[in-house]
Amino acid sequence: MESEFTQRADFLWQSKLRVEQDEVETMGSINKILLENILPAHVAQHFLRNDRHTEELYHERYRNVAVMFASIPNYKEFYDETDINKQGLECLRLLNEIICDFDKLLLKPKFSRIEKIKTIGSTYMAAAGLQPGREENGLDSV
Repeated sequence: MESEFTQRADFLWQSKLRVEQDEVETMGSINKILLENILPAHVAQHFLRNDRHTEELYHERYRNVAVMFASIPNYKEFYDETDINKQGLECLRLLNEIICDFDKLLLKPKFSRIEKIKTIGSTYMAAAGLQPGREENGLDSV
């Protein structure tokens, strides 16, 4: 009787372990997708490595980098929540369209060395010259 109880308990623990391992694997996949969505691929790989020291800050040094800020002047004054622009939705639609146009440009091969950093309100930030290994290969001009 005791052996049967032990076998059943062991079966339940093994089942629970498999479920928890699946959950850990799923969370790992989600974390990877999130990191790759918000960081350049080579930076995401750095943070996904198991052998890195967690207290280490990530950094790279480059001699030639360009940073672009594209902003819509006076967007806050332009934005208005009235019936004429559907309570501000048309202002947001226009801003989204402009941001999407920049994103589409960066998908073109001739802009493949430009990395979108982020958008802050009505400002689009991008940088060029941040590809890993560029300086070692003598490709240090943008």
